[in-house]
Amino acid sequence: MQFDQSAKLDLITNALDNLKQRVEHVGHQNTADESAVLRELESLKQDISRVTLSQECIAEEQALLKSLSFKTQPVRQTSIPEHHQKTFGWVYQSGIGTPKVATCVAEWLRGSNGLFWVSGKPGSGKSTFMKFIANDPRTMGLLSEWSGSKQVIIASHFFWSAGTPMQQSQEGLLRTLLYEIFRQCSELITPFCGNRRPAQGEESEDGFSPWILSDLQAILRKVATQETASLKFCFIIDGLDEYDGDHYELCEVLKDLVKSGNIKMCLSSRPWNVFEEAFGEDLENKLYIQDLTRNDILEYTRCRLYEHRRWPSLAANASQSNWLIEEIVTRACGVFLWVFLVTKLLREGLTNRDDFSDICRRLESFPVELEVFFRQILNSVEPFYYNKMSTTLQITIAAPEPLHAMAYYFHDQEYDDEDYLFHLPIRPFSRDEDKRLREDMIWRLNSRTRGLLEMNRESGTVTFLHRTVMDFLKTREMSDFLGNKASANFILPLSLLKVYTAMIK
Repeated sequence: MQFDQSAKLDLITNALDNLKQRVEHVGHQNTADESAVLRELESLKQDISRVTLSQECIAEEQALLKSLSFKTQPVRQTSIPEHHQKTFGWVYQSGIGTPKVATCVAEWLRGSNGLFWVSGKPGSGKSTFMKFIANDPRTMGLLSEWSGSKQVIIASHFFWSAGTPMQQSQEGLLRTLLYEIFRQCSELITPFCGNRRPAQGEESEDGFSPWILSDLQAILRKVATQETASLKFCFIIDGLDEYDGDHYELCEVLKDLVKSGNIKMCLSSRPWNVFEEAFGEDLENKLYIQDLTRNDILEYTRCRLYEHRRWPSLAANASQSNWLIEEIVTRACGVFLWVFLVTKLLREGLTNRDDFSDICRRLESFPVELEVFFRQILNSVEPFYYNKMSTTLQITIAAPEPLHAMAYYFHDQEYDDEDYLFHLPIRPFSRDEDKRLREDMIWRLNSRTRGLLEMNRESGTVTFLHRTVMDFLKTREMSDFLGNKASANFILPLSLLKVYTAMIK
């Protein structure tokens, strides 16, 4: 029987309670029966030793788990939007009228070994879909049919090209998968990682030998191919195209791992040639997400418009309102990101009390191509903010990892005082100050970028609305566009250096 660490701690707690009761019982025993007392004391001594050893083992396991984890490990998955409540339900549906292609994920989860590949256009909702699959309890139910009497462990990883080097690397992938496996099944730690304490004088990280790629690959391969434990594994890996390395090599590593009958993987990526070559031949175990989300987009669009208090008066004519919603769905061509932007801007029109013809003209004005749409959004920023729009976006692009709201707060000081760094007091921000700062920056970023930059309210980090926004802004045309909007004395590397130095102070 498998136990996670919480269960182990519960067992130790119960054992300690039992030992306490036995100690009290010995204290009340008749000292005339000396031999019985001595036997009980010896038994207590052995049990205390076992409990102490168990505590030491758990501490060792927790220390190793900590060494596998990294600070930004959960950030990408957390930042991916939750699916709308009326979307992706087709994954788990079956029966008459359900297209075969819509049931292929469920059929693969419950029956097949090997790989399943989710692909699709930029902005079509691949990451949201993968997060949905990873977290929905019905996934585990279907996997249990595949595993039979064996326990299933689900481990997921989300590559992120806008994140830290670890979030873009194979090392980050393998550390995340091993962390998730060992977290759910800690008794595997000692057999596979019991010798990672370095000898005296050797290099160490958190008290263990540094993790290197070859070690991580070897350990995961051993875990995956071991025959003694009653375990099977499902890995859900999003964003292979956001991996910062050789994509062909990554595909080969994954295909090699999945040869074990104990592993299956659900992977997602854009439809690049390298992934089509690696995973695209198996027609039954792949899908293009935009081919299946028309009804999802229809429900999302309807809900977003119906939620606005002005919609009922505009939708009094049912045929008109239905036509508008259908028109949005048709123009979207399966791109959820486009629908998100369009409904957001149409809701602004409703707030401005636009009539139906105004709403239709708004819709007509929105480009179908995302890049053209992004350009239009940036052109809608008030000219007063052009300089701040430009420098804010350039700093976000240039930063090696997502910046905290405080970085943008410090950068704002530069508009009034280029030497602000030398005048900053050296003191921590209070919790109330940090809260006010975040609230202010949400409004400021929205006015400068019209929603193309977003802040996570919990962590305070600022990221692009979607990877496609960053890709677009990195093009030569947009680099020139942003450069022309910035003031002549703006020097990107120097401004970024000031921001990082101010954060340290």
